[in-house]
Amino acid sequence: MRIAAFLLAWAVAASAIAETHRLKPTVGHPTFAVRPPILTVRPGDLLESESLWGEWYERPGGKWPGEVGPIAIEGAAPGDTLVVEVLKVRPNRPTAVSTQGGRFGSLVPDEGTAFLNEPFPRGRYVWKLDRERMTGTVELPGSTMKSATIPLRPMLGRVAVAPEGDEEFGGLWPGPFGGNMDTSDVREGTTVYLPVFHPGALFYFGDGHAAQGDGEACGSGLETSMDVAFRFGLRKGKKIEWPRLEDAEYLMVAGSARPLTDAFRIAFVELVDWLVAEHGFAKADAYQLLSQTAVVRVANVVDPLYTVVAKFPKRFLPDRTTRNAGRIPGRRVADMPWTEAEGYLTPDRLVVLPLGAAAKEHGPHLLLRNDEILAEYYARRVVEAMPVAMLPTLTYGFYPAFLEYPGSVSLSEGTQRDAVAEIVRSIARYGPRRFYVLNTGVSTARPLKATAEMLAAEGIVMRFTDVLKVGGEAERAVKEQKFGTHADEIETSMVLYMDPAAVRMDKAAAGGSADRPGPLTRDPARADGLYSPSGVFGDATLATWQKGERIVEASVKDILAEIEALGQEPLPAGSPASPLENTPKPTR
Repeated sequence: MRIAAFLLAWAVAASAIAETHRLKPTVGHPTFAVRPPILTVRPGDLLESESLWGEWYERPGGKWPGEVGPIAIEGAAPGDTLVVEVLKVRPNRPTAVSTQGGRFGSLVPDEGTAFLNEPFPRGRYVWKLDRERMTGTVELPGSTMKSATIPLRPMLGRVAVAPEGDEEFGGLWPGPFGGNMDTSDVREGTTVYLPVFHPGALFYFGDGHAAQGDGEACGSGLETSMDVAFRFGLRKGKKIEWPRLEDAEYLMVAGSARPLTDAFRIAFVELVDWLVAEHGFAKADAYQLLSQTAVVRVANVVDPLYTVVAKFPKRFLPDRTTRNAGRIPGRRVADMPWTEAEGYLTPDRLVVLPLGAAAKEHGPHLLLRNDEILAEYYARRVVEAMPVAMLPTLTYGFYPAFLEYPGSVSLSEGTQRDAVAEIVRSIARYGPRRFYVLNTGVSTARPLKATAEMLAAEGIVMRFTDVLKVGGEAERAVKEQKFGTHADEIETSMVLYMDPAAVRMDKAAAGGSADRPGPLTRDPARADGLYSPSGVFGDATLATWQKGERIVEASVKDILAEIEALGQEPLPAGSPASPLENTPKPTR
């Protein structure tokens, strides 16, 4: 998290002077080595480019196109760390190729090991890529199931700097310089850290895989070319020994060696050293905690050196695990029987109701249940930190601005007002009088205000989250978009941090305009609406999990402060009305 904060501060400072470079590569190199750079960039600069396409993809026995580079980073010197934020990795062709057999692969005789059996028959599978649905389909002519379709998860098999000294490694080799690690963690949203051995670092990239299973057992993923985008940075004077990676969930180290156990040891030793050097752990403590929490990816067991990626869950970093030190956690009402709820729902108990839509459009890149994801995340953080009674999330509310987009559901303003009131009244009859609605919407605020006013006359204090205010200072510090409040840079960044699997950055879009207020509309002729064919208001393409981390953590802090303040508010006079007061009597 310290690294993420450093990078975010650096990125924001650099954004004013950053330059975007667009590179159309024409020459690929078969080795990672020191050679004159094809482009020089500065820290903070962005590069938009593509990996190479060539004969290998088009016919059996074709020549591999090589890797793009080297790209020099101004100011990089031996002993520094090169920082590469992977902003975009997306297939740009309708097909991908996977080869197998011969003497290459983890389950066949290879060039360095003698076997009595004959080489496995060579095969070449051409996968059809649906880049709209992000799936790949392959024919299986010899099987009962004649085809299979899998989800795509684009990655780069090769990212590297020029190796140490005068060394020159072929494109198949991984090592301390990076290279052909073939780890599916080198994807959109990941930051890669590489040791610098030469002035300029001399960065290479290539070998796009539309998908790849762990181990790359047959020797290839779904090989195709990619459109890519990177942002470069430097950590001056910070020396690392092996490639490191970071995303919203994990700190990672890639170790490459044979046998596989040596790659495992390299990755874990370097990860222990990272935890000690930058996150305040004693070595013995880091070793113990890592041993019980680590996740391991065997990236490849086919290349000249095998690669293992050791992962440490960031939720166990000191600044996260100690943030609730000394706090008494709460409980979820749904997870207890009524006999326990009776003893827990006392008059002094503060009750929290999460409110987040499970059926509301959020552009082509976020799920309809996006607000529910936000609400559930905040609910988890609140119940970990405060002795509240957490109610189940209310997944329907007043969302009239989105009804032109299929799947979106809205209650009327009055229905939401009354639904929340009746939920609160139901719980208030057991004793609690202080309620906080963990609100994740903008349009829901007006009926919530009406609910709070109605309940105040019944001796109940209800407050709710104003999403336009919580985390506002952090939002202003990281925001690059000129306008936006929905499925935009800010909201997308938050979900990239909370639940990265729920974001399709390949579908992220910019939409709407600042000078046309009103509900979102898909109709360009509608004068009273904000025209957005995508359903986005803002620029989601600018989102990163690093921005999301800063906004979310600031929002959680503000929400906890509001709940704590609510616990000190005096109660108004009055008695709760019955939630059944206006219910017709049943007839037989």
